[in-house]
Amino acid sequence: MSVKLDLRPLDYVETESKPVHLGRIAALVILVLFVGVSTITFAYGLVLSRSLRAERVDLQMSIDRMQEQSGRMTAELRRLQAQYQDYGKALAILQKELPSVEFLGVLERALPPGVWLERVSISAGKVAMAGFAFTENDVVSFGRALSEAPVVTSVGFPVTTRVRQESGASVRFSLDCSIRDIMSITPAPEDDGQVQEVASR
Repeated sequence: MSVKLDLRPLDYVETESKPVHLGRIAALVILVLFVGVSTITFAYGLVLSRSLRAERVDLQMSIDRMQEQSGRMTAELRRLQAQYQDYGKALAILQKELPSVEFLGVLERALPPGVWLERVSISAGKVAMAGFAFTENDVVSFGRALSEAPVVTSVGFPVTTRVRQESGASVRFSLDCSIRDIMSITPAPEDDGQVQEVASR
């Protein structure tokens, strides 16, 4: 049996027994850094992936809502277009028919007792009338009353012919006048006064 003794100083022996390996330390540092960076990268990627997934879900929901709103807006636009067309048709009817109705009301108020009509023809902006009267003055009074109506723009000169009838009428006449468009008809002054009086009450 043999025993080996090292008689060198203790500090020298410990320094020699534990040499420093720089390569191992560098490898260990690189490994630790790699693991740390990998862990951080993985955690960041996981968080980013979840965030992107949530944003994708929100964007998809927003797209669905926008598509739904677009469908509703398209349906509303079509409804408004149809309503606009209906209003256009109603306005065209008013522009065509309402002046005629307004003129018939004026005609009823302007017709004197000594005049009666045989024919009234209403076309776009024009009215042609024919009838009988006792005297030419009755025809002139009738034309003057028509010219004072707001719906009438102008009254032509009446054409009269003397005739004899059993009813006693002695003048046949024809009279033309022009009527306004519905958009240019304004209320009479007395109507404005009535409206203001009602508003003040």
